[in-house]
Amino acid sequence: MQNALSTYLFWDIDQDTLDLHRYKRFIIERMLQYGRPEDIHWLLDHYSKDDIVDVVKRSKIIDRKTASYWSIHYHIPEKEILCLNRPLIQDCFY
Repeated sequence: MQNALSTYLFWDIDQDTLDLHRYKRFIIERMLQYGRPEDIHWLLDHYSKDDIVDVVKRSKIIDRKTASYWSIHYHIPEKEILCLNRPLIQDCFY
C-alpha cells in the first residue's frame, strides 16, 4: 500500500491490497467521518477537491455534522447534500 493509511481507521482492511482509486469513496467517507487532523491532511494530499465534494454530496454514511462542516469548507449548497436533505429517523415516529 502506498502512503499507508491510519491503522486505527482501517483496522479491518488489508492495506496492502486496498486500491486508493477503486475504493476512494469508502476511504474518503471513513476519513471524513472518523479521521483525526493528520488523516484529513493525508486525504487532502491524495484526493482532489472534486472527489471529496462528490462524496460529501452523495454519501449516505457521513453524519449531518460532518456534512455541514464540509459544506461550509467547500461552499456546497446544503440542498445538494443528500444526508442533509433526508428526514431524521425520529421524524418518522411523529
